[in-house]
Parts: sequence; C-alpha cells; structure tokens
Amino acid sequence: MENEKISVKELQQLLNLKEHVFILDVRPKSQAEEWHIEGSLHKDAYEELKNGDRSVLDGLEIPANSTVVTVCAAGRVSNIAADILREKGYKALSLEGGMKAWNYAWNRAETFIEGSDVQIIQVRRAAKGCLSYVIGSAGEAIVIDASLDPQVYMDIAKTNHWQIRYVMDTHIHADYLSRTAELSKASDAAHIFIDVAVVDYPFKPVKNGDVLRFGNTSVSMMHTPGHTKESVTYMLENKAAFTGDTLFTDGVGRPDLKADLEEARIKSGQLYDSLQCILAIGEDTWILPAHISTTVAFDNKLISGSAATLKHSLDILKMAKGDFIEETINRIPPTPPNYLIIAELNKSGSREGIVPADLEAGANRCAII
Repeated sequence: MENEKISVKELQQLLNLKEHVFILDVRPKSQAEEWHIEGSLHKDAYEELKNGDRSVLDGLEIPANSTVVTVCAAGRVSNIAADILREKGYKALSLEGGMKAWNYAWNRAETFIEGSDVQIIQVRRAAKGCLSYVIGSAGEAIVIDASLDPQVYMDIAKTNHWQIRYVMDTHIHADYLSRTAELSKASDAAHIFIDVAVVDYPFKPVKNGDVLRFGNTSVSMMHTPGHTKESVTYMLENKAAFTGDTLFTDGVGRPDLKADLEEARIKSGQLYDSLQCILAIGEDTWILPAHISTTVAFDNKLISGSAATLKHSLDILKMAKGDFIEETINRIPPTPPNYLIIAELNKSGSREGIVPADLEAGANRCAII
C-alpha cells in the first residue's frame, strides 16, 4: 500500500486472507448493478463527490477496526471518498485503477477426483465471473479457457510441480480476450482446438470423440454446438464436464451472438441437443462452466453443480425441444459490449495495439438464466 492507495494485488491478498475489509463502492447505481466487488457496500455518491459535497458519506455504518477501501470506475473519485473518510478517523484507502483494474483480480477453488491424484483448480476472475481451469496429475497439466496473464497459470503449475502439456478453449470467446495462444507460446504446451474451429492461427486439431492423455488421466472431446458452432465440452474421465458457455450452473448459453433470428432458432435447437448429450453422461457428473453470471466471492468454494442438481434447479432444462427454443429466444439478455471486436480478435489471434481493459470491462452476459 502506498500513498493512501491500495493495489488490486494487495486487496486480493487481504480478501484471500479473510482480513477485515470494508469495501465502499461510490459509482453511479447503474454501474454498480452491472458489476461490482462481491461483499461491497454501494453508495451512489459519484456526482456529489465530484461536485465537492463532503457530507455525502455522513451516516455510513462502518465496522470498527476495518480497513476501508473505496472504489470507483478508474480510481480517481474514490480518492476523494477515501480522503473524506480519513478525516473522519477511518483507515481508508482508494483502490488504484478502480474497477477497470479490478477486472483482473482473481481467486481460486480446488478439488480432487475421488480416489485419484487428479486435481482441478478453478481460477476465477472475481469481477467478471470468468472461470478457467488447471487440471493436473502425475507431473502434467492442461489449462482450459485461460483468461488471465499466462504467468498466473504457469505459477500454479510450477507450485504443483506440473508441466503444462495442453492448453485449449471451449469456443471462440466473445466477452474476454483469450490468453490461450499466449500461454501456449510461454509454456511450450500444445494448443488444442476442435477441428471445426475457424481461426487464423495454427493449432493442433482434435475431433469429436478424440482423447487426450496427460498424467494418470485423460480428457475426451464432445462437440456441443449451439452457443457457437465450434463449442466443445471437455470430459474428464466422465467425472467432470468442462462445458464452456454451453451449460452454466445458473443457466444455458445464448445462441444469438453473430446470428439473425432465424439462425438463432437453429442454434437454439443445436444447443438443446448438445445439452441432452451432456446431461446423459451421468447424474453425478460435475458441471464446470466457463462463467458465472454474478461476481465471485473470495470463499474458496468451487462453482459447479452435478448434472442431477442442475436438471432439478434449471427449469429450462426440463422443457421439450420446441418450448426450449421459444424460451431461449424470449430470454435473450442485452448484447455484450464490444463482443464483435473481441470475437474477431480471438479469431485472429492478434491484438497488437489493443488495451484489453478497454474492451473487457463490464459483467458477463453470455448466459440465459
């Protein structure tokens, strides 16, 4: 911590250590509703603080002995809020870079496949709800849907004495810039993608039903189109399904991106068929998606659900195909910002001159809930 500010890394560490932190979000209500730091208190004080109103934070109930962290979009107005709170006697720090910087904060949860050495580490971008995975066994690992700096995944692998053998995406993402190609180059891991993927960079193609072995385990490929044409689910020993944006713990993938209404209906039908294939694997199969539609808490709890649990909790999975298509089309959420640009960059594999934070800010909108 320096100059009465706190960095993303420092706040991330405090939350991981379960320290007493009181996070005060002073952005406009619309921004805070879209995405925020889990557990923060929102006070719509942005305009008042900009206009010099130093009474706008009066009456806040802040727990004793807490470190107060103030948050805005880019870290400027939150400086004013922190200064006011310090005058009131609180230990207050402004989050450096604001929510734009917090976009890259992350935490993790992990589990083992029962009766084996196979470990699954879920790496979660806390604000955006992006979920990626490092799966390791007997000195080797794979990484699925890398969304953070490659060093994050390489450090996890090094700590666990794993060599990253394969890296892969579940589809061409449209809400964040994939780091899988970068990770492949940095780690010398083979870059895997399903053979129907249309991208402008080289990769090792795999087909529906192919199996990749690493350590004492393997993943098999299940082509599950619907969200996108190339969407694939990676099956780990039929115990866990890494479903990308096809099936979430709180909904299903949207079929409308880069599609007109007629094509969206066709893709909805494909999505329905793909979901039936995933759910038929077994009721005890863990579903491990690429996103969650909310912010992620620093709680070390795996974001997952069994196939049986999701079939019970998600009404849309109980519908006949025709009803599913209609309901899916009717529930389509607002279009994600910048999705066409992001998807094209992920297709090309090039982002020269691109500042990721300028494109990736905002909540995830890939799910139909």
